[in-house]
Amino acid sequence: MGRDWFVLMLMLSFSLMSSGCISEQQKFYYSFEDSSDLENSESSSDILFRITLDEKGGSDMDFSELKITITRDSISHVCSTTTTDGDCRVIQSFGKDNSSWEIGETLNVNENGVDICSQSCIITFTISGPEGAKIVGPTILNTT
Repeated sequence: MGRDWFVLMLMLSFSLMSSGCISEQQKFYYSFEDSSDLENSESSSDILFRITLDEKGGSDMDFSELKITITRDSISHVCSTTTTDGDCRVIQSFGKDNSSWEIGETLNVNENGVDICSQSCIITFTISGPEGAKIVGPTILNTT
């Protein structure tokens, strides 16, 4: 019994000393809205879709750490959040802080000089954020 008691106390002491050191993986949840039929055209500046950061995750995301890649017909397009470079752009249309994607804030994902989707197409997209974070949401979109 003495040895078992010692091991139990040692484990309890270690867990108390390390509390707060081992953190849970940060999660961000988003939802999306497809663009309307009127927004998809032969143009190269259409809104492809809108994404909203949902409350489930509980925290804002640093906008500069947001990465969105759109794929259509095996061609990938990396969307820019900070410059006008890239085949597509992520645009903050409102919010209190331009450096954060805030909970409840909706972002537009627009073509940027490249016609990614004209009228009707199926695209997939991936979203990533801060290192080690899990991003949860849909990954395929039928823009009609």
